[in-house]
Amino acid sequence: MLKWFSADLHIHTVLSPCAELDMGPINIVETAGKLGLDIIGITDHNSAANVAAVMDRAAQKDLVVIGGVEVQTREEVHVLCLFPDLDQLLAYAVFIRERLPRVPNRPEVFGDQVVVNGEEEILYFEKTLLISSVTASLEEVVAEALTYGGLVIPAHVDRPSFSILSNLGFVPPELAVAALEIAWPERMPDILSRYPDLERYCFVSFSDAHSISQLKRGFCTYFYLQEPTFIEIKKALAGHEGRKVVIGPLSEVN
Repeated sequence: MLKWFSADLHIHTVLSPCAELDMGPINIVETAGKLGLDIIGITDHNSAANVAAVMDRAAQKDLVVIGGVEVQTREEVHVLCLFPDLDQLLAYAVFIRERLPRVPNRPEVFGDQVVVNGEEEILYFEKTLLISSVTASLEEVVAEALTYGGLVIPAHVDRPSFSILSNLGFVPPELAVAALEIAWPERMPDILSRYPDLERYCFVSFSDAHSISQLKRGFCTYFYLQEPTFIEIKKALAGHEGRKVVIGPLSEVN
């Protein structure tokens, strides 16, 4: 039987240099529980090193974690790449790591990049700056994600920077993306008016949380699924077998 599940599939941890230090696994999982979220996605910039920690913490709760990464392509386009299991995600993360410029992080400028375990014990500090563009193109990033069974969602397409619309001006019709993420759903009519070709895409909206306060506000996406799994989410984004997707205010999950 199909039923509704609430999801926020764009959440950063303390590994992302632009994230606050309150974005550890304990806080993320506890806050998601308080909000009534059923599924969360962990998508740090160009790295998946903290996904296992959040999964470990969530295993103690009734919360599903989808592992992913937010890649910044050569064109400075942000895309969410989500994967069915940790092994496939980590294999893809190697591809991204090999194409990440070896620019040292400057914590005093960008913030610390902290890798932790499920108890929020510090394992090490990532020394390579994670918010650089990788050397791979948008097409290469998407194609490689698909080879590992992933699904790709261009992030915050309505933002004036680091989005596919601001940087390219269009979504290449041959690009195999599962959906488009919109940061401000109330702007949907304007976006579709300016870019009518986007009518054919499924839209989602997530918090892109870099702090606990950001996780607590805004919109999330509801998935009509048989169970809260990656495969079911993929079916819903494609509109298969009665599955569907609806954007709604986060307050509705309380």
